[in-house]
Amino acid sequence: MPTLLVLSHSFFAWLWRASWQASVVIALVLLTQWLLRDRLSPRWRHGLWLLVVIRLALPWSVETPVSLFNLLDAKSTGRSHGFADNTSVLEAGAQDEVALIPSWLTSRSGGSWSVLIPSLWLSGAVVLLCYLRISSWRLGQTVRRHRPITDSAVLNLLEDCKQEMGVRTPLSLVELPGVSSPSLFGFIRPRLLLPEGLTHKFSPAELRYVFLHELGHIKRADILVNWLTTAALILHWFNPLVWYAFARMRVDGELACDALALSQGRETENLSYGQTIIRLVESFSRPALMPGLVGILENNHQMKRRISMIAKIKKEDNRPLLVAALLGALALVTLTDAQSGPGSQEPRASDAASAQLDPKGPPRIIATSPHIAETEVNPATTEITVTFDRDMQEGFSWTGGGPEFPASPKGQKAQWRDKRTCVLPVQLQVGHYYRVGINSTSFQNFRSAEGVPAKPSAIYFTTQGASEALKRQVSKPQIVSLTPVNGARDVDPGLTELRVTFNVAMGEGFSWTGGGPEFPTIAEGKKPYWMEDHKTCVLPVRLNPGSQYRLGLNSPSHKNFQSAGGVPLDPVTYSFKTRD
Repeated sequence: MPTLLVLSHSFFAWLWRASWQASVVIALVLLTQWLLRDRLSPRWRHGLWLLVVIRLALPWSVETPVSLFNLLDAKSTGRSHGFADNTSVLEAGAQDEVALIPSWLTSRSGGSWSVLIPSLWLSGAVVLLCYLRISSWRLGQTVRRHRPITDSAVLNLLEDCKQEMGVRTPLSLVELPGVSSPSLFGFIRPRLLLPEGLTHKFSPAELRYVFLHELGHIKRADILVNWLTTAALILHWFNPLVWYAFARMRVDGELACDALALSQGRETENLSYGQTIIRLVESFSRPALMPGLVGILENNHQMKRRISMIAKIKKEDNRPLLVAALLGALALVTLTDAQSGPGSQEPRASDAASAQLDPKGPPRIIATSPHIAETEVNPATTEITVTFDRDMQEGFSWTGGGPEFPASPKGQKAQWRDKRTCVLPVQLQVGHYYRVGINSTSFQNFRSAEGVPAKPSAIYFTTQGASEALKRQVSKPQIVSLTPVNGARDVDPGLTELRVTFNVAMGEGFSWTGGGPEFPTIAEGKKPYWMEDHKTCVLPVRLNPGSQYRLGLNSPSHKNFQSAGGVPLDPVTYSFKTRD
């Protein structure tokens, strides 16, 4: 698979995972706010939303047993844990990242959705990015054409407010005819934009409230937060929950600034402060969405809630430690990922044998046509078949995409020949490599009559006239070397990496299998990775002196060590012992 395609699929796998995990965090934040209601101060209500921002931006996360996502059955990263064969697995599956699609969703070329969905996402992201960038540029041009306010009384009032709030950032005032409400603009050199005539229409006391509120945004670094939320919104524009969450976050941010402004005076000032906000609503309107712009107004519905909350704001927060502990606990369960199952033993050959005898176990493939790894398939072949060892349900998941997935004749669909054999109509080409998946981690409609899904596998072959390079794609990968060597008895316990090198370029996935005390401890904060040539996979480890280690590369149920053509490595047991 080309590197660019792999990166593309990996990105969208991360994007989807981050989006659905953030949706869970959004629901938890809303529930927490509802349960605590007025017992949660405005700054802590706003702080809860930062969990959503961080969750959306995390490229990866630490796995912990307390993660909220341990309760959920799916992980979108392509990693698998806690399978039924009682094996602990360190695995990354290329099939998950490629987001294989059932054949009935594909066009004749087999890959329309894998192109359409990224294209739709990119179009939406580019449109939103361009809109925000152009709007920000236009406003910046307008600001540069106007001179700052030089009225000494207004500037002195601003300086007094800065001293009250403890803000040292240089800030200039600019009145603009096109600004709909007081707003901060700019990150490096912020400017306070005021609607034209506001300094003359409002009294010094009212201007003081406006200034204190906007200085609160500077003190809380809200401009930076606004840039981060806007970047997250561009990436996750397709998720309506993210839009809703950030709208609520803006309102809670305004309330937090209200509370910070009111903390500089007496609680009796809440009424006059609220009246100033109401006057702003009557005189001006809400500013447009812009990454470098934070203001003081929201829409009418949000303003009613805000005025009500202003009346309840208290000068002191009596439960900071309790709420901080709550926020820390929520961060621990929402910003970490599900932990792999502990497992207790490594895969054994008897596992596969017992699966054959278990009527409640997953169905097994007993025959395919063409045969797996066949290299001289007649291109006139019109169907691919798979036969299972037991009666099956009516559904099926022929998975795959791109040029490796064969086209189906127009008007013909996959069907069951009998209760055990499913047929996929195809049109093959001369000298071509094909790979057809049977189930995947996302699509599992090949199920026994009892409802147990078949484990993901694939039929791969080449047609007559294929080049030697294509034929090599269907040959099983072989291990060229292991470091330390298999069976070594005097390994340096200071060794920090295990390495396996193959004879061919491999796919993105890996399955380091095993469990219990004989499975080496993974180095903290590190993950397995492939070298640039994609022939050598590295497992970062921490070894102990005088210890026996035993692990596997692939197993009967975990086969993500695959060649670039999708051919899995036959399971290998790997053992060694460190010296005392």
